[in-house]
Amino acid sequence: MAQSRISDARVIQYWDSGYLVAGQLRQHLSSALSCCRLNGTLWDLAALYGKKATLGTSPVFADGTLVDAEPFLRKKLGGLSGQTGD
Repeated sequence: MAQSRISDARVIQYWDSGYLVAGQLRQHLSSALSCCRLNGTLWDLAALYGKKATLGTSPVFADGTLVDAEPFLRKKLGGLSGQTGD
């Protein structure tokens, strides 16, 4: 349901029942985020990474909840269409 909010082939939704992705993201983003925490675990976080991102790369955008971040993400994804450097 959450992924259907932004229908773009580049969008990936993770069901992170073991909190593995959340744990990695928390290490990289925790100081920069004032949202998206439930009992110390990141949840309902939207993160946008550039095309050449690797493990440890900072996102172009990270915030939540997804409902609140959707308009910005939709606009940003639209702006990235056709760009090769991101």
